[in-house]
Amino acid sequence: MNLIKIALLSISLCLIGCVHAPAKLKRVIGLGLDKQVPLHNLLSAALADSESASGKRALGHFIERWQKEVRSAEGTVSVPKSETGVHSYRVVFESSEFGAYPLSYFDDISLASDFEVQKLKHHQRAGVGTPLTALRENKHQAAIEKFYPPEAITRPLTGLARLGSIKQGVQEVRVSLLCPLVNSTVRVKGQSRTLAANFSVPWAALLARSGKLNQSRVLDMLTGTPKRQPQLYLMEPYDPKKEPLIMIHGLLSTPLAWAESSNEIWSNEEVRKRYQIWHYLYNTSAPALYSARILRTQLHELRQMLDPEGDDPAMRKTTLLTHSMGGLVGKALAVKPGKAFWQAAFNVPHESLKLSQADRLQLEDAFEWQPDPTIHRIIFIAVPHRGSNYADNTIGRIGSWITRPPSQFQAFYQRISASNPGVFTSDYEALGNGELDSVSSLSPHQPTLRILAELPFALGIQVHSIIGNRGKPGPLELSSDGIVPYISSHLDQAASELIVPAGHGAFRHPQSIAEVKRLLLLW
Repeated sequence: MNLIKIALLSISLCLIGCVHAPAKLKRVIGLGLDKQVPLHNLLSAALADSESASGKRALGHFIERWQKEVRSAEGTVSVPKSETGVHSYRVVFESSEFGAYPLSYFDDISLASDFEVQKLKHHQRAGVGTPLTALRENKHQAAIEKFYPPEAITRPLTGLARLGSIKQGVQEVRVSLLCPLVNSTVRVKGQSRTLAANFSVPWAALLARSGKLNQSRVLDMLTGTPKRQPQLYLMEPYDPKKEPLIMIHGLLSTPLAWAESSNEIWSNEEVRKRYQIWHYLYNTSAPALYSARILRTQLHELRQMLDPEGDDPAMRKTTLLTHSMGGLVGKALAVKPGKAFWQAAFNVPHESLKLSQADRLQLEDAFEWQPDPTIHRIIFIAVPHRGSNYADNTIGRIGSWITRPPSQFQAFYQRISASNPGVFTSDYEALGNGELDSVSSLSPHQPTLRILAELPFALGIQVHSIIGNRGKPGPLELSSDGIVPYISSHLDQAASELIVPAGHGAFRHPQSIAEVKRLLLLW
């Protein structure tokens, strides 16, 4: 039976265009002969011509071998024969982004040019320094690592070697490991220079480890106990000055959907300076409002951790980039529902329910909440604001049949119903049984969608729409992306609306990605 369900769900994935193949990373050049070259020769070659390809390669392999063989922030490299009078190098590693000892934080630092990126555009930036890729197994040793992907923590780095003073034949060499997501320029000999960077190799290294995440979007729909719980992830070092760009994927999907978008944003100098990318992973078997409540909670926790004083510019403005059902999750962060959802779902006021204090607080937060005051812009791509008829047809009924909402969601509402029989309205009997799944909740006849669509956005929030019409001629009002009709995705209050010749996977279309970058630079 499970094999049948997996097959049916796989067919559904193909129909809605949400199949995402992780990028691959292939090492095409190894250390090779450089493993046999003495460290002092590599360093001498790097210092002699630091801006040539051979000099950059020498520095990259010097850093790679130093981390594997020495693993110390400081050390001495002897120079057996020297015509300059230098008999040793005193090497000191430094970094402003990862503390004074980055070599111990990362498990592996490698020369980025040794790798070939597959299934993803390879974005690089010319400049001074040697682009590197760094990887750390997520050991959850620090509190912030809860908010990093469990597959790995990967970062672009750029190595830069500078000569210091010479004392008694000892030449000081300071090696900086800079993150190009934070630094676009660096001062070299009193001049500001562009810092070289490779943005795609570290990203591909993480994506290449995400095969299980790609599988979970199918398997987690079939069980009430998904292997991955909803989680907000920081995809780069937290920058207190950059605005968070939170990407929220759609139904039957994961943050892998944003692989190309993230890669393109990191490659754009102006966008990268202003935004830091965060991804939200949620179980798409549950209704959108459930996932939105978890995201609200995690955002509050993360902000308290990163900025307890509340004075970082990064915590004052937030942009959401959403696709499909992710747009419903995003909108739920930006509205004030008042009693609208409660009155639709319950026959009685919440004060009369028999509940534990913990359940009462959770229920109130699930139905009555305040909009996130930091959100000032939402970009909606192929979002079913008014539902999709696919939820009611044969495909939708099959999807609803095979979908199992998370057990925590089911148990919570079953517990409420057991203590308060008959408390749910007829429209929400399935919720009282813990059986309201994400597919059936997208029906145009489901009252939650109607209520959410009619709720106004909080004051000051600007919204933009990107909608696919598959490039088919005919009246726009009658068009569809194959899953969601135009009349469901259209918002009268949108500040802009772009129609792209794509299906429901419009978020991957080049025109959509270009529009997202344009919108991010509006102000």
